[in-house]
Amino acid sequence: MVLKSPPVDFVLQERTVGFLAASVFSVAYVAAPIHVFCALGCTVRYPTWWGAWMMNIPILVSLMVPCRVVERLANPIFTSWPMQQIPKYFHYEEYHETTDSEFRSSSKNFIVGAHPHGVFSFCGVCAAVMTHGARDGFGAALAEEAPTAAASVVKIFPILKDVLAVFGLIDASSSTLSKRLSKPRGTFVLYIGGMIELFYSSPKEEVVFLKERKGFIKLALRSGADVVPVYMFGNTTVLSVLAWGPLASLSRSLGMSVTFFWGRFGLPMPNPVHMTYVRGRPLGMPHIENPSAEDVEKWHAVYCQKLTELFDNYKGRNPDYKHKKLIIK
Repeated sequence: MVLKSPPVDFVLQERTVGFLAASVFSVAYVAAPIHVFCALGCTVRYPTWWGAWMMNIPILVSLMVPCRVVERLANPIFTSWPMQQIPKYFHYEEYHETTDSEFRSSSKNFIVGAHPHGVFSFCGVCAAVMTHGARDGFGAALAEEAPTAAASVVKIFPILKDVLAVFGLIDASSSTLSKRLSKPRGTFVLYIGGMIELFYSSPKEEVVFLKERKGFIKLALRSGADVVPVYMFGNTTVLSVLAWGPLASLSRSLGMSVTFFWGRFGLPMPNPVHMTYVRGRPLGMPHIENPSAEDVEKWHAVYCQKLTELFDNYKGRNPDYKHKKLIIK
């Protein structure tokens, strides 16, 4: 099914507001760690200075506010006028071979495999905005019925966790995901390449980190869930990243991305690139309680093939990807 995409002749005001609203997410990635470390450093260095303790107030408030509080505000936030302008800034389009209604009416759970991770998934933000604004599908229940799996540190890091909690974050650990899939309406979004994929971001070639990622296939087979591939054109071109080996190693150790990135005006703000969200069909996976290595390899190969087909079939709809080839590492 092809959903109607927004027109491209938006007024400057709408695109400017969309740019500023989208920038909140990427700026938070930079501002939150800087604020936390500066506040703690000042407190240790100048323990009697009132200014140091004032800097800690946002941190303390963030630590006291549960993520669930922000999740409940997801719908009014995503349906607000500023947030509704984000897809317009990116000339966003989306194509669904599997609709939200099909997800919700199915008796099966789904692992929605999202690619690529990029520095930050602005295409995912656009998809969330459109979903919350739709009359059918997940709507206001998106954060609860199809949350995004994220690294543990993202769920607890002060300030940053509050900005990202609107996506209904859940821990990406195997135990948490297994528990979710054991219950009805246990669908979730998983960025399979994870943070390591961030360091493959490039405007010249499209790379997904997938060859060594097979745990999600085993998890789906064991639980009886199905897997749906999603490709987000634009995630790797919206921001540039310093792909330096030691930073990748440090990121894996900390469980969160640590690098330098930039976009419009040389700042951590997104470039006005075209965003295209494409969701494929479920693979049709069986339920195998104790899958063998051969079972996992077989369905992993099917997934890689379907993802490649999804990329090739839709890349022509995004002007920045027409001549690109998908590379699976």
